[in-house]
Amino acid sequence: MLGVIQADADQIKQWLQQANIQHYICEHCHGLHLSELQGREGVVDARLFVEEDGVLLTTELEVRPAALFAVQAELSRLNMAYPSVKLFLDVNDDSLPRLVACDLLLGRRGISFDQFIYFVQATVDATLQLMDECQEYNWLIWPDEFENGPAEALH
Repeated sequence: MLGVIQADADQIKQWLQQANIQHYICEHCHGLHLSELQGREGVVDARLFVEEDGVLLTTELEVRPAALFAVQAELSRLNMAYPSVKLFLDVNDDSLPRLVACDLLLGRRGISFDQFIYFVQATVDATLQLMDECQEYNWLIWPDEFENGPAEALH
């Protein structure tokens, strides 16, 4: 197959630039952050990782703690509604819960530029649709929620 290569991080960066997909590398991880998703409210991280088996694209969405059970209850339906991404909850004691959307482009035998760009666009599109649905159900935390301080309770 013509144009199939073993892509490394430098090749992926070049392909992202060639396709005019805005990205950057932060000092805290070895992932390529996708600006289109990273700049959206509710997104904690949106990164591409070049792994041994291929290219992994993950997006982490911060879930409102009060919505955690609702998201968990809908997780099977969401995975069926968005078959191109794998969805799971990441819940630990150190941070707010996160809904993680990820996809892997298998590339052990090589990938082409067209294959890579289709993978990125399809995954970003599915993630944006997922975010719209999460926003509709009010599942995600938005940055301005904590700027106003806690709400006053009525007695």
